[in-house]
Amino acid sequence: MPRILIGAGFEEYKAFVTTAGMAGVGLLGVAVAAVLVERVGRKWILAITAPLSALALVIVSLVVDIPDAAVFWLLAFGFVIQVAIPVLYTYVSELYPTELRGSGFGWASTFSRVGAGIGPLVFASYFWPELGLATSFALAGGLIVVAVLWMALFAPETKQLELD
Repeated sequence: MPRILIGAGFEEYKAFVTTAGMAGVGLLGVAVAAVLVERVGRKWILAITAPLSALALVIVSLVVDIPDAAVFWLLAFGFVIQVAIPVLYTYVSELYPTELRGSGFGWASTFSRVGAGIGPLVFASYFWPELGLATSFALAGGLIVVAVLWMALFAPETKQLELD
């Protein structure tokens, strides 16, 4: 994110402080997730926060030349994504039966880390230069919507279920 902000004209210091601020408001997001996870349910929190985080990034890309607006939407993204992440880790591990939970979650986490490593490289080397920032984030958001629809239709809710 700092590279995107610096490319948009942010001073290096402000770009890194803004990125750190995303982590700071993320702490509030984690607290909100802890309060809501048993009330709302895992998959519905993810169904709301995933598209909202994608939308926030698309908005960031559209207002990145307006520093105050970009900072606001980056902080909004930082909050929303940190509501999603602890819920995602909880939900994914609960989808596996007890005897497979450790290795199943381990494999899921491994693929997640590989994707987290490769994704930014593909984004920075191909999508962003070829399609632009807004289109790249919109494309990612479209994939997120497809994943959320699949989850809503086919994945079970694990809220208040006894795990085997």
